[in-house]
Amino acid sequence: METRRVRLDQTESLGPDGVVRVLAEKGVGEFPGLSDLVHPLPGDPADAAEQFFAVSPATGRVLGFCSLSRLDEERRRIQVDVIVDEKANPAGLALETTVLTVDRAFKAWPVDEVRFWSVGARAEGLRNNPTMVTEEKPPASDVARPPGLEDASHFVIQRDRWERFGAKFVRRLSMKPKDA
Repeated sequence: METRRVRLDQTESLGPDGVVRVLAEKGVGEFPGLSDLVHPLPGDPADAAEQFFAVSPATGRVLGFCSLSRLDEERRRIQVDVIVDEKANPAGLALETTVLTVDRAFKAWPVDEVRFWSVGARAEGLRNNPTMVTEEKPPASDVARPPGLEDASHFVIQRDRWERFGAKFVRRLSMKPKDA
């Protein structure tokens, strides 16, 4: 679970408060939009299927946090959350971390859909680039809106679209520079 710039290191399950605390301990302080990224995390760490720190393979520095949660094997879906400060990291690092986490979800779990919440400019960017990601409007009736995110949009990535577009993107990001 690694690209040239990001590695996912598995960690114990953490709730929203634990994520903020541990990220601060690891040098990732609060940043604008952090609460919007943390709100969708499950309140009960037992609802997490897997969680990871996003780490720089070159330096070992923690870049952020990623979570796979709310696994529903009957409906074949899982929620993905990625917490990376886009302004404090190189351009595209948050996206790279997200695609690596989505790839992990499809490779490790029996799911056909990856679901996530987004707000503001991030949500608008996703709406404007619907190649892999589609907005579910309104969200399925059995999908609970996270408290504090009344204006959030709910997005879905289908496995077939991921395999057609996303998986190739991850392979390219994982190649050594001379191979890319």
